Amino acid sequence: MRRRSITGPLMLLLIGGLFLWRNLHPETAIFDALAQYWPFLLIAWGLLRLIEVVISPERRGPISGGAVVLVVFICIAGSGMWEGRQHGIHFTTGGLGMFGESYEYTVSQQAPSAGMTRVTFENPRGSIRVTGGDGTDVVVNGRKVIRSWSRNDADRANGNTPVEIVPQGDRLLIRTNQDRAMDSQQISDELEVTVPRGMTVEARGRTGDFEVSDVKGDVELVTEHADVRLARIGGNARLEVGRSEVVRAIDVAGKLDLNGRGSDVELENIQGQVTISGSYGGTLDFKNLAKPLSFEGTRDTQLHAAAVPGRISMDLSEVTGSGVTGPIRLTTHSRDVKLEHFTNGLEVDTQRGDLQLQPSNPMSAIDARSGSGRIELVLPDKANFDLLATAERGEAINDFGDTIHRETEGRTNTLKGQVGNGPQIRLTATRGSVSVRKEGNESSELPVPPKVPKPPRAPKPGDEVKM
Repeated sequence: MRRRSITGPLMLLLIGGLFLWRNLHPETAIFDALAQYWPFLLIAWGLLRLIEVVISPERRGPISGGAVVLVVFICIAGSGMWEGRQHGIHFTTGGLGMFGESYEYTVSQQAPSAGMTRVTFENPRGSIRVTGGDGTDVVVNGRKVIRSWSRNDADRANGNTPVEIVPQGDRLLIRTNQDRAMDSQQISDELEVTVPRGMTVEARGRTGDFEVSDVKGDVELVTEHADVRLARIGGNARLEVGRSEVVRAIDVAGKLDLNGRGSDVELENIQGQVTISGSYGGTLDFKNLAKPLSFEGTRDTQLHAAAVPGRISMDLSEVTGSGVTGPIRLTTHSRDVKLEHFTNGLEVDTQRGDLQLQPSNPMSAIDARSGSGRIELVLPDKANFDLLATAERGEAINDFGDTIHRETEGRTNTLKGQVGNGPQIRLTATRGSVSVRKEGNESSELPVPPKVPKPPRAPKPGDEVKM
């Protein structure tokens, strides 16, 4: 007789122990911990089943239907709790953080900044808008929103969580003291702050947008979930954003470092080096970057350029650029690439996508590879170059006449030739066509075979014969 599994009872003991601990220690945020660490239930279950199979081979067999339903239920419930937590729904000792009433209070504080070089924010929840001004004081205005079960509880929480401006060495610390509130209450401070222009701005938070403008010092922001907008920053900017819908920076005099994940990124008029790492699923726009750009995306795309006096735009389907200064190195998995008027060399590799390249004159070295897609190279009429273009499973089209020779071997077509004394150009299309044409000519396309008319159908018995 097949022995029954002990995994189910052990999992029940574990879950029951968690709830017993919560009853004995109500202050422990068990539900928040479950929302964050629920995948460990599946890991523990899998490890127990693996140990059972190794120790007792007679327990081997397919997973029961009830176990499959339970796994699906755990995944749905855990994912729901996680998404709720990400969107501000907290499972606390007082109930769900989305319940209760919202009560609003005015925030107003002011302090001198003599001898201070930095202003630091500690505001776990809520947006912060910082503007540089000509005054010498730090002025804080805004509103505090408290979600609570009653007005009395909200008033008590407001008194326990004042917005304070505290001098600490060479900095002013602006803290909202939200950690002093009860777990059953949710507090958000929306702050509008004016600081002397020369100060450095530092901020840490969990959720809430940041907007900083007209400051001459550095900007350093660390947040779990926020949109960030910077304008007219005189120093460097360092941003660590766990999740964002948009990160926008315009007119930054120093360098910019961005690490995180999100959707859109817009950078314009950055005078220092730009370094970006993380995962971004929206549109990335780079305009007028005076120093090197380094983009290391976890979504399979890496881009490096010496400067972007023109523009680069990237989304999930394509990369386009104009007026980019090389050497340029671009690697992507499944995006079309269209680059024009670039200089000082290009190395581009895409596993799946078309390449359209139009360099500026004088020419520079190009090494372009496409695993699946066509490559089209548009060269100036009087360009000098040394060409080797290979279409392993496609056509090879040449607009430069007899100076470029075409060779065919099996399904592989190759263009070879040298015009003047120019740099090397290497094009390789594994599955696709290669075309090399002159600037001003219409886009080269593969010849379309003529349609062959179908022969007339032979008459069948019973067909009507027309005279």
